[in-house]
Amino acid sequence: MEIADSCEVNANSPTTSMKDSDVHSSRDPLNTQLNVTTTTNIASYAPPGSPDHHLCSSTSETNLFSRDIIKEEEGQRRTCLVCGDIASGFHYGVSSCEACKAFFKRTIQGNIEYTCPASNECEINKRRRKACQACRFQKCLRMGMLKEGVRLDRVRGGRQKYRRMIESSPYIQPPPKKTLEDNKLLQVLRHCEPEAFLVNMDMTLPNYKIRTISTLSDFYNRELIGTIEWAKQIPGFSNLTINDQMKLLQSSWSEILVLSLVYRSLPYNGKISLTNNFSLDESQARLCGLSEFFFQCLRILERVEHFGLRKEEYIIMKAIIIANCDIQLENYSSLLKLKNNLLSALYDTTAILRSGNPSINVQNTLLLLPSIRQADILIHQFWDLIRTEGKISLNRLLVEMLDAQ
Repeated sequence: MEIADSCEVNANSPTTSMKDSDVHSSRDPLNTQLNVTTTTNIASYAPPGSPDHHLCSSTSETNLFSRDIIKEEEGQRRTCLVCGDIASGFHYGVSSCEACKAFFKRTIQGNIEYTCPASNECEINKRRRKACQACRFQKCLRMGMLKEGVRLDRVRGGRQKYRRMIESSPYIQPPPKKTLEDNKLLQVLRHCEPEAFLVNMDMTLPNYKIRTISTLSDFYNRELIGTIEWAKQIPGFSNLTINDQMKLLQSSWSEILVLSLVYRSLPYNGKISLTNNFSLDESQARLCGLSEFFFQCLRILERVEHFGLRKEEYIIMKAIIIANCDIQLENYSSLLKLKNNLLSALYDTTAILRSGNPSINVQNTLLLLPSIRQADILIHQFWDLIRTEGKISLNRLLVEMLDAQ
């Protein structure tokens, strides 16, 4: 008796009858025919679908098991990865149904942009695939559908030949990170930042106290002029009426100056730097009657140094102080728009410069405002006292701005 020593699974051969080994099943949609030419119980098995796939068995149980494996793989391959419907093939690189194929093609060819009415987390399945086009399109991309596979000319033709890029991902590529250069409002504020200047002490005055206060008066007057010119260049400030602009400047110029003094005094060394050649230490401040103002500025300075206020944040914060005034205006809507734009610029800047939650970091920066306002109250009390004593004449513009508050 001859015994064949090999057997082969041929999934593509036509159905044939074999003596004593016909295990053809009508349930098999692929009409897979197992040609068994041995009666031994020796079985060799390789992974289904591989070119070396061989099965040898004398029982129909093993044959049915192998067919189940093939059917299971075929079922998985023919499921639409987008909605779960029966797939009609591989379209744009992904196993998908005709409906999702057409939807993806229509979206790319029409350059259509969708918006999710909910939270961009809609469930996409066979029944609900039409409920949210935005989430459906995003899932198409996540599953790996390639935009390059869609003919943009809408002309029917043969299959397009394209290669999946090595660096491509089945997930949506995140948008490029923002940079400080992308923050247009910040760039304008950077450009219009006032230039530093020096002050000269009048040595002809009788004593050190009067010379120091006179120099301080000159400094405040020049800072006031620079602040007015700077404010005019803030995007959106010129949209306000002239009266509104004046009211805002009258209410905020001194607070802006306090923040400027604090930032110039970094790093903290026990002094307040007004300019590069003029600063006050504790003894000088006490001599001039500025002790309370001096120590309030030092408290702010310590917080700013601990928090690590960046220059970009400082520049935007000065503009926010103007927009944060709580006064009656003719055109409050324009001020509100200006304030929102500045807060957005601060948020974007903080998100780039700092780690952690940007919202919390912005809140910590804005919490400096109450302390700055307290310092502003103290410096106004100082100037009121100087005017009452009458020993030093103040510039007319400075007097008008002090009276306006």
